[in-house]
Amino acid sequence: MSLRWLVLLVAIYSVNVQAIELPIEIFEYVDNARVVAFVKESDIDAADDWKPDGSAPALSINNVAAIANEYAAGNEGMNGATIEEIALRRIPHHEGKWHYMVKMKTETEEKVRYHYLVVLMNGRSIPAIREPSSIK
Repeated sequence: MSLRWLVLLVAIYSVNVQAIELPIEIFEYVDNARVVAFVKESDIDAADDWKPDGSAPALSINNVAAIANEYAAGNEGMNGATIEEIALRRIPHHEGKWHYMVKMKTETEEKVRYHYLVVLMNGRSIPAIREPSSIK
């Protein structure tokens, strides 16, 4: 009888374990700094495909700039951030999937801070962080 309960409990917990979606780490190098973003597989799958065959990407640079500025306006510590760089990059191990890497800067009297953002081809923005080992 207890074996039946054990089988039932294992089945219940197995269903819950399969429902967890672990993020994928996307590593990029921006100005010799290693930057990482944690992106859900479902977000990558939901983004539009693109092939560099001469056609324009699904998301233009102007759209990416607007998304980045909107993200900065809605996040404390990024008020007044300016875009320093936008780069189009392939998502490793995902055929036809690309993203934009956005580098933004805020300046105060005390210091200059850089902020990083991954923007998928469907407009989804994901904050990225600079790894501590690459901070000077």
